[in-house]
Amino acid sequence: MKKIFLILFALLLIVSCGGDDPEADAVQGEEGGKCYPNKTCNDGLECSEDDDICVKKDSNADIDDPTNNDSDADSGDSENSSDNDPSENNDSSDSVPDNDSIENESECGNGTKEAGEVCEKGDYVTCSEVNSEYSASNFATCNDYCNGWNTANCESSQEGVQPLASFPARTHELTYLYNGFNAFMEHENQLHELKTESVFNASITMNGETYSIPNPLADTHWIAAYYDSSALSFYQNSYFCGEEMECQFATPSVMFGAALSALKAGKELSIGISDENQVNMIIEDVVNDKDCVMLVGYGTLKVDSVNISAGEAGNFKFTTSKIGLYLPAATPEGNMTNDLESAGFTICK
Repeated sequence: MKKIFLILFALLLIVSCGGDDPEADAVQGEEGGKCYPNKTCNDGLECSEDDDICVKKDSNADIDDPTNNDSDADSGDSENSSDNDPSENNDSSDSVPDNDSIENESECGNGTKEAGEVCEKGDYVTCSEVNSEYSASNFATCNDYCNGWNTANCESSQEGVQPLASFPARTHELTYLYNGFNAFMEHENQLHELKTESVFNASITMNGETYSIPNPLADTHWIAAYYDSSALSFYQNSYFCGEEMECQFATPSVMFGAALSALKAGKELSIGISDENQVNMIIEDVVNDKDCVMLVGYGTLKVDSVNISAGEAGNFKFTTSKIGLYLPAATPEGNMTNDLESAGFTICK
């Protein structure tokens, strides 16, 4: 504003030095003369409102247009303001983390799961823990960045698969449990274990044929169980027995096992094949004189009562839900063939 004021003051001096009597020398409407009453001048001139005289439009542009001299000042100000703008300095400092943040970053692969990591290299979980849509039969491993799980080995769960048949729900009591496998093999209580009716029975259609559990010609069923230091094992075997009690083994047979630690009165246990199930149930057949797994069972088993003491025969009462029967390759957990074979079983072909 100071420059504009000096220019205006100089113009006034120039106009005042035009002669002794400016009004006599200058013609109204001409340059240096008085403006017309309506504040206009001749062509190329305009009226200066401050002193009511006519001046050239070019000269007046310097007076009315402050941008001529102000642009330099503004540009100077803008350069200074950009140099001193604290926001620019803040942006650059944000883009570079301080030393503390670098030191606090977690390191994948150091053997310790740290803040911000989902897992650590070498960790693994069952696939169903990562996503319930995966089968529990395989494992997911920690990825290379420790921010998630590698599910390349996971398979989709087949929970929608339908059982080929089912055992009805029922309650059964084993009044005599053999203490140990050797006692079981000696059949000390066999006469009390022979039944005319089976505990588990079903009719199954496979490959266009009907299979019955037990064999429909079987007339005697041996239902027994034993326990050892870690587990309880149950067997349902069936036979053709003639008048002289000459018996021939009839397949298939039913077997299940449960961890002894899980057998607590009132507990409901899951029946299946993977380690997540407390009870494993398999149905075995005989092909070429070799046992093989024909079907596997899924359901629940409730422990009604259990009495097992070291060195003594025990008893066990249980109630099962409806138990679905599946091919080992198509169960609610997916393909369980590898699990069974790893446990030493042969799968029926």
